[in-house]
This record gives sequence, C-alpha cells and structure tokens, in this order.
Amino acid sequence: MKNLIFILLLITSCAKIPTQSVDLSNALKQEANRMHQMNIALVDYVFNEKKHMVNEFIANEYAPAFVQNFIKLLPPDTDVKREMPEIIAAINPKIDDRRDSLLSVLQVQKNAIVKQLNTDYQAFDQAFVALQNMLASAAKLNATRTSIYDDVKNLSGNKINLSAINTLLDNFITGAGSVGEKATILSSSIQLLLNP
Repeated sequence: MKNLIFILLLITSCAKIPTQSVDLSNALKQEANRMHQMNIALVDYVFNEKKHMVNEFIANEYAPAFVQNFIKLLPPDTDVKREMPEIIAAINPKIDDRRDSLLSVLQVQKNAIVKQLNTDYQAFDQAFVALQNMLASAAKLNATRTSIYDDVKNLSGNKINLSAINTLLDNFITGAGSVGEKATILSSSIQLLLNP
C-alpha cells in the first residue's frame, strides 16, 4: 500500500493549476486578438493619412511647381493662357506618375508592416494555443489528482490523506531551512498522517 501511495504521489505531484487559468487564458487570447486588430487598424489609419498627405502635396506643391517649371521651358512667344489645356494634358501624366510612385511606395511599406504584424501574431497565437492546451491538460490533471486522492482516502478508510501529504511534500521542496531539518519534519509529519 505504501508503494502505491508513493507511485500515486509521483504521478500527481505536478504543479497545481486552477481550472480558472483556462478561462483566464481564453480571455487573454481574445484581448490579444483585439489588440492585433487595433494594431492593423492603426497602421491603416496612419497610411491613409500619409496617402492624404501625398495627394495634398501633389495638388498644393508639386503640381504647381511642376507647371511653373514646365512653363519656363516653353518658347517665349507661347500664349500660356490659350495653351493651358494642352499644357495640363501634357504634364498631368507626369504628375500622376509621381503621385502613383509615392502611393505605391507607401502601399509596399504598409503591406510589409501588416505582414510582419500578422506573422508575429501567428507566432504568438501558436504559442498561446500550446499554452492553453497545457493549461487545459494541467487542469484535467488537477481534477484527476483530486479524484485519486479521494479514492485513496476512501480505500484506506479515510486514514491516508494524500492531499495533506502532497502539501507536506511541496513545503519540503520549496520551504526554507536545511534539507536535514526539513527531511526530519517531513518524515515525522507523514508518519503522523499515516498512523493517526
């Protein structure tokens, strides 16, 4: 019987994890997902603002300066007012190319940032799933441990309290003091539990 008790103690001596840990980990995972979505939304917001800045820059600074420089290159006898529609038609593709180039670079950078955020989140998510599985397994182990403790207690006619023995063992392992002192206290405490 004492060998059976020792084996059961070895099997069930893992760290105790409350079942609420699984619920907490689910809540944390949901919060992490919410934060990831907020990060993506923030990146979208920032890059939409930058697109707006590009359009404002092109309309208010680049295009007027480009038109002025283009007009300076025209022959002096050109009637700029009369030729303006043709001038605009000639330079619009170049202005549009500049806008498209700037927007394209922004889009490439945005895609790179979002890709990295998604990659990081996927790695986090995989690690978190492994943690959740471990917590769920540990919670099941705790339930099994409690059931085994109760079964042994019933089999021994309520003489062997494995839960109390487990607590004594935990205190022996993590408690302060010399090993010899702790071993003596552990031995006498377990004997008291085995022989009430």
